[in-house]
Amino acid sequence: MKFINRHKEMQTLKEYYKLSQKQLMTVAISGLRRVGKTTLVKEFIKNKKALYFFVYDSKTSTELLREFTEELHNHKIITELETVASWKVFFDLLFQRCKNYVIVFDEFQNFYSVDKSVFSILQRVCDENKSTPINLIILGSLIGLFKNIFEDKKEPLYGRIAGKLHLHPFTLHYSLETLKLLKYTEIEEMLRMYGILGGFPKYYATVEQFDLQNKNYLDVIQYLFIQENAPLEAEVTTILKQEFGNRSSLYYSILYAIAIGKTKLNEIASAVHMKESSITRHLLELENKFNLIKTLRPIDNKKNTRYYLSHPLIAFWFTFVYDKFSHYSLKDTKQIMGNIKEQFNTFFGWRFEEICQDFLTELNEKQKLNFQLEYLSKWWGTTRVNNERQEVEIDLIGLNQKQRKVFFTECKWKENVNPSEILRELKEKSKHVQWRLNEREEYFCLIAKSFTKKIEEKNVLLFDLQDLQKVMIP
Repeated sequence: MKFINRHKEMQTLKEYYKLSQKQLMTVAISGLRRVGKTTLVKEFIKNKKALYFFVYDSKTSTELLREFTEELHNHKIITELETVASWKVFFDLLFQRCKNYVIVFDEFQNFYSVDKSVFSILQRVCDENKSTPINLIILGSLIGLFKNIFEDKKEPLYGRIAGKLHLHPFTLHYSLETLKLLKYTEIEEMLRMYGILGGFPKYYATVEQFDLQNKNYLDVIQYLFIQENAPLEAEVTTILKQEFGNRSSLYYSILYAIAIGKTKLNEIASAVHMKESSITRHLLELENKFNLIKTLRPIDNKKNTRYYLSHPLIAFWFTFVYDKFSHYSLKDTKQIMGNIKEQFNTFFGWRFEEICQDFLTELNEKQKLNFQLEYLSKWWGTTRVNNERQEVEIDLIGLNQKQRKVFFTECKWKENVNPSEILRELKEKSKHVQWRLNEREEYFCLIAKSFTKKIEEKNVLLFDLQDLQKVMIP
């Protein structure tokens, strides 16, 4: 598949490479599995003097050292008669004979299970060769473990990284560009695909690999994830097992609770049968250590926290597969696919809100909104009706603090939406937002699959899927 986007990341790597011509430049690239770290680096090292080493966790230290030594032979770094007896010798040779090289270690955190002594050896070599012109690039997929290696003060490699690059999934814009290359033309189908696969390039490459271009989203799901011997059948469980290790059961329960709509602390704690005070640490780890959930808070009530899954495929898997292992293990494809088809629009509702946020962000960057947004996120609060407490939610609120302007947005994954009715409801809900109440300038936005008719009103914007397509896929 064509190499898409990553212009900023490539430029950053080029800047680090330029610095490495005069001194050791050690760069850590992190990111979730399938986000494209290896592809980025392999694209970067083209036409450069480079060595690439993949750290397999299934191999012994001796086997891996033998394999890496063979790579040195292949690149004529060492002669056929030379042997490498230890990791100490291996790294000393690299720094002595590979000046002005780019040296890449992929899945570097796997040395934890292969041979932890490598971390101390590399620490020594880096400390002794600070002026050696080498660009050392270290890649890692297991976010939690990778962070520990370089951010834990007790670890040998703490403070030895000169540059960091965290690779994020593709934005909506570049994901749609990728789907266009895969021969998708209908925006609705493209959004469904993005709603499941997110911005992870590897999944789109797999669509191409198995000749699924322009296939219906249900056909793609069934082929890649659900059918017997599906290519990505174990994708989510593999990611989670590698990240969580032996502590997986509690994390699985938390992720499942969030996936089915339990987004408040008390709801999650109740679902996993734990006290709120006991579960907070695990939620923090899922967010900051593993990057699998995100916390959101209303602009006018920072204590009111809610939790959401940040990985679309994992959210999809917990929604449709996790609690249905009896069907899954029996390969009851028909039952699983029937449930997905029936419940997909409900699942996709929250994803559509995130898609709308990406869409508005794109418009904001192009300065095509009423004013420049400085903030854009969900909002929720409470009100009382007939002495009963009721929750109020607004899909998205955008702000410009200095100009005292606020932008209320409602997102509807529905056809033929009546804009007058939704606008009236949105204006009513906006009264509950306390931010600069009675001194702000208000704007309103409705986004839907389609409208019964488009209305024109001051400070009101309407967008349907055709508008989205024109902006995101020019």
